[in-house]
Amino acid sequence: MRARRPMLIPLAAAGALFAACGSDDGASARQLTVMTRNLYLGADLTPALVATSPSQFAAAATAIWDMVKKNDFTDRAQGIAAEIAAARPDLVALQEVALWRTQSPGDATSANPTPATTVAYDFLELVRAELAKRGLSYEVAEALDLTDLEIPIQTGEDVRFTDRDVILAQSGVAVSGAQGRVFDILLPVTVAGTTQSVKRGWTRVTATFAGQPVTFVNTHLEAESGIVRTAQAAELMASLASETSRIVLAGDLNSVPGTEGHLAATGAGFSDAWTVVHGADPGLTCCWPEDLAATAPGLSSRIDLVLTRGALHATSATIVGEETADRTAAGRWPSDHAGLVAAIHVD
Repeated sequence: MRARRPMLIPLAAAGALFAACGSDDGASARQLTVMTRNLYLGADLTPALVATSPSQFAAAATAIWDMVKKNDFTDRAQGIAAEIAAARPDLVALQEVALWRTQSPGDATSANPTPATTVAYDFLELVRAELAKRGLSYEVAEALDLTDLEIPIQTGEDVRFTDRDVILAQSGVAVSGAQGRVFDILLPVTVAGTTQSVKRGWTRVTATFAGQPVTFVNTHLEAESGIVRTAQAAELMASLASETSRIVLAGDLNSVPGTEGHLAATGAGFSDAWTVVHGADPGLTCCWPEDLAATAPGLSSRIDLVLTRGALHATSATIVGEETADRTAAGRWPSDHAGLVAAIHVD
């Protein structure tokens, strides 16, 4: 999950542009603005997944939780909200919308453990609260719970991570037909001797623009296996095969152009909004280092995508969250990914 691209227009100019697109004149009524944003759960989970002993696992789990706290989402949510406020997207596709909970003392290793319930970071509510401070209301149009994992750390606490994919709709954008589904094909991982699957999936809603229904789909394909990623992309395309309406597919496909999820989508008739607008420009969106206070190495791939099918065409595509000025007041990148905002004309 990693990539980069300089913004093509200053943020203030982008805000003015998208605000103008939200006016009530005939041209803007035919324009849909969407955003995709991987929020970054806050740490790399790999060390815990590859640990070979209980002591190794406890040390790795403790380091993960320390990094999550260092990458404080209370601070990062301000950067995400500022991006949304500048672009004013009608619909937002969010991935890695983490919910971190704790329990002290922990009992994860006992015979009858109870789930941790004390909320440390609820990424969804933190973003919505920051939007509210800016006078904006975005409703949860659909949310899908994914991997739910609780682990003991060296302090004696349990830390519980729940992953979610979420679609937000700006207040006033009516949506219907909300759905969410976990893929059938998932990556198995072994955590502390127990094998479970990394849950990935898709969410979707239908909104009306210029009197036409537009289906908006959000997905996050598997990061660690190209074979699983290809299977998930095929499953997603199969679920959309009978759709005859206009479709916008947004998300972290973990696929650079011409591979896996991107290849499956373009092969199924989708157009890549970035390519339509910018041609061969790389449009990098992934990824900053695990520690979001670091600046190098920089973004190196394009895996966060907006794709369209049907009577739709992209008129602009802008990377957000990749300039030094986009870092929070505390010096953090808002996420390890950059985001993508696309304006789409409803033909």
